[in-house]
Amino acid sequence: MPKKIVIKFKEEKMVKDAIEEVSQVEPEVSAPEIETKIQTKPPESIATSKGLEASVVKEAFEGYDALMAKLQEIKIREQIFQKMLLEQDISITTIKEILSRWNMMREQIINESASLLEKINAAKSKLEAEFSNIETDLCISIVELDTLKYKESSNVPVSQELKASLETKITVLRQELSEKKKRIRELEEMARMVTDLPKKIYSLTAYTELADKLYEELKEKHGAKFGPRVDESLQKNIENIMQSLGIPREYAIILIWKEAQASTTS
Repeated sequence: MPKKIVIKFKEEKMVKDAIEEVSQVEPEVSAPEIETKIQTKPPESIATSKGLEASVVKEAFEGYDALMAKLQEIKIREQIFQKMLLEQDISITTIKEILSRWNMMREQIINESASLLEKINAAKSKLEAEFSNIETDLCISIVELDTLKYKESSNVPVSQELKASLETKITVLRQELSEKKKRIRELEEMARMVTDLPKKIYSLTAYTELADKLYEELKEKHGAKFGPRVDESLQKNIENIMQSLGIPREYAIILIWKEAQASTTS
């Protein structure tokens, strides 16, 4: 007869291994705990320091401010030179040469504005992307909060800590959303301004206050002679000077006023 083969099981070791294997399995996390971990995670927009502007956005605003400063500088130069022309005798050749310098400055600003417009559009795109992320986070947070409130109204226990956290988060996100929207609108206005700059640069840099004042004095002086047609007469005279000398309206008015003053004193 063949020998009987007996297989012996080491029960103690098998039981021990089974216990160790079970102990290595992580305990299940309940759904409320998972929900709490997800919802209480702060959004990146909150974690980021609010005092720091992204470089592309900062460059756009600083570049626009620098552009406005350059426009103002030309206007100041116009004001000073017009006062000089009013008080001194300056040849037409010199007047036109100086005005050509101001026009060169205007052309330079227009040329520089192209790169500024690119920066403004890049900054706007960045803020719009940030706005979209915050808006998405806000909508999700509102839904989660309202879900908790719905459960609560149905007498289902909810985490009050999670509820308070969501309420705080929603307030912060709404504030951030409002700030982003404001900045985007500012950039849109800046983009329109820079786009229209070639058409509007003269009106933005011309100094007209002195010429307007002198025009009113001329009207008053010649009103008795020309009556209701005084404006028409003055306008025709101004246009003739502008065309014949090739100078802007403001300077034509100054020259006409000076001529009128000279004829009065002579």
